[in-house]
Amino acid sequence: MHTINNAAVVLIALLYGEGDLDKSISISVMAGWDTDCNGATVGSILGAMLGAKALPQAWVGQFNDTLHSAVFGFDQARISDLALRSWKTYLAVTGG
Repeated sequence: MHTINNAAVVLIALLYGEGDLDKSISISVMAGWDTDCNGATVGSILGAMLGAKALPQAWVGQFNDTLHSAVFGFDQARISDLALRSWKTYLAVTGG
C-alpha cells in the first residue's frame, strides 16, 4: 500500500543524506510515512555501502554485537555471526 511512498522516502534520504548515516536515517524518519521500515531500509543500504567499520559507534556500539530475538535458536545471536551466515548464503545462491 505504501510501496511507492516508501521508495520515494528512501531515495530522498539516500540522496540528501549524502552518505551520512545519522542524516540519512533522520531524513527518512522525519518524512513521517512508514518510519520504522524506511529508517531500517536506509540504514541497511548505507551499512552495506559503507561497511561495518565505517558505521558510527553511537549506532552500533550499544548493541555489543548481540541481537536479542524471539526466534528460536537465535535469542542472543552475535550480529557478526548472522552477517557471516548471510554472506555465505549469498555466495551459495549466486555461486560466487
